[in-house]
Amino acid sequence: MIKLVEQQVKDMGGILGGRDVKVVRYDNRASVAEAAAGAQKLMYDEKVSALVWGGVSGAEGAAISTFAEENHILHVDYGAIDNAAQKKYSLTGTLSYTDLVGPVVDLANKLLKPKTVAYLATDMADSRERIPLYEAGMKPNGTQTVYEQYVTLGTADLTSYLTKIKYENPDMLIIDSGNNELYMTIAQQMQELGGWGTIKVVGLAPVETAMKMAGAQGWYVDSMWVAGLQYPGALKFQNDYQAMFGRLPTATMVYYYNPLWTAIYAIQLAGTDTDLEKIANLARFSGKLEWDTPMGHAHYTAESNGYPQLHPTICQVQNKQLVIVDIPE
Repeated sequence: MIKLVEQQVKDMGGILGGRDVKVVRYDNRASVAEAAAGAQKLMYDEKVSALVWGGVSGAEGAAISTFAEENHILHVDYGAIDNAAQKKYSLTGTLSYTDLVGPVVDLANKLLKPKTVAYLATDMADSRERIPLYEAGMKPNGTQTVYEQYVTLGTADLTSYLTKIKYENPDMLIIDSGNNELYMTIAQQMQELGGWGTIKVVGLAPVETAMKMAGAQGWYVDSMWVAGLQYPGALKFQNDYQAMFGRLPTATMVYYYNPLWTAIYAIQLAGTDTDLEKIANLARFSGKLEWDTPMGHAHYTAESNGYPQLHPTICQVQNKQLVIVDIPE
């Protein structure tokens, strides 16, 4: 994504009078302490104009957001923002938890209409915050939770969890995780246990890493992007990536693409790469920061609390490909 975005900026003639954009990387090694240390190094040593991304968990993103608030520099995360309404320097390039969960709730309530649901999630704060949102969204329709379990990241043998799910035989299973390997492991091990039967399986964007596996056929995916979307930003994302790398991008790449371009457009809107207060203030509160993302048209306003007002697309794995699903109104 760094290579793609830097080239896209060159192709459009640069920003601030023709200047290129350089993305400076720092590896926080999945550590909250390293995330804060990295933010400090990037701001004070590298003199960056904004901070983007976060880490493998919301905790690292929260640490960088806290640093941004204390040091008055724009931070564009790729996930939800802690205490978003109280933040002045933090945006996200993608979604709030409510916006991420909403299309899955619509899928359940309007199309699948399950009477029972099971949850299998990564044991991280992100998933633990989202599961109650799924439950609250489906409860008015009478959907009952029959199983809820959180798996330690890196667990290789999931057969005990999957056996229990088969025993409970819910109408719907929601797998909530940003971890590619978890979906691949589940697809393989459930197939070894004889398949899913009538259980409808729903997962987040990383499902696409497992979509060519037999155990993932028929799964529904809450996706950031999929080939076939006709938004101007979706087509540009697809065409530019394909021209550079000779293959289609994946939906999870949007998590990295959107924050980079959001920060770039914020700098361009401010007309400066050195006045950090102005960059962050206009991005967060002016109502003038908007651009065409792969997920549709992003628009940041004072009332949107740092969120771009975007929504995912529900797809289904069919014949090892993602196919867009039309959800009834």
